[in-house]
Amino acid sequence: MSRKNLVLVVEDDPTLSWIIQAALEEIGGYDVVSFPTGEGALAALAALQPDLLILDVALPGLDGPQTLEAMRALDGSRSTPAIFLTSHTRASDMTRYQALAVADVVAKPFLPHLLCERVAKVLAGAAAQPGFATPGRTALVVEDDPGIRFLLAMVLRQHGWLVVDAHDADQALQRLEQGLRPEVVLLDIVLPGPSDGMDLLAKLRNRPGWDGVTIIMLTGRHDESTISRALALGANDYLGKPFDPIDLVSRLPIMKPG
Repeated sequence: MSRKNLVLVVEDDPTLSWIIQAALEEIGGYDVVSFPTGEGALAALAALQPDLLILDVALPGLDGPQTLEAMRALDGSRSTPAIFLTSHTRASDMTRYQALAVADVVAKPFLPHLLCERVAKVLAGAAAQPGFATPGRTALVVEDDPGIRFLLAMVLRQHGWLVVDAHDADQALQRLEQGLRPEVVLLDIVLPGPSDGMDLLAKLRNRPGWDGVTIIMLTGRHDESTISRALALGANDYLGKPFDPIDLVSRLPIMKPG
């Protein structure tokens, strides 16, 4: 009989640590070992050889990113997938987390069963690049700033969306030619290359069957003429930068069941 996946949790809040462990064991069926500090987890890491790491970002002593960086330096843990738990979801924070090649970032507070779903996706290797085949639950994020792109993907996944991203208009169109059929597009107005977000918006609206796709523009420009032009070209809504994740979620279409 093969062993269950072993999850190593590093969380200093005893109540939250207990909730995470109970959820992973009872809902997910995983074996779980918990530590309140990064130093303690590092000392036990080699003997445990976990299949997944879950680390709180704000830890006493070594914080989550510092702990993960130290773990990555150990031969047996360089490829172990990791998830961060955090209340800090600014784009600059996301860039720091992304540099450590975390598989996912779960924002606090979170529902235990949703954490288990995210853990299952990471262990299955599905979190980094979801497939294009699931209709009606996929979001395309077109944004050249890697920190903002990572933050958008994190918020969307937190609410059950599959996410495919692109850093410019050409890459977004390539995703569509590969078979992507999103229900929603988050599109930055200012993009590198010859085609900006406005150009891409016009091309998307001219594609057959795209009348029902929700397109939300992302912009640091708050002048009325820019917003009016985006709406005239077929944008459904716009979101100013910096944005509130709760505001982003409120603007998304309600997902269809199943």
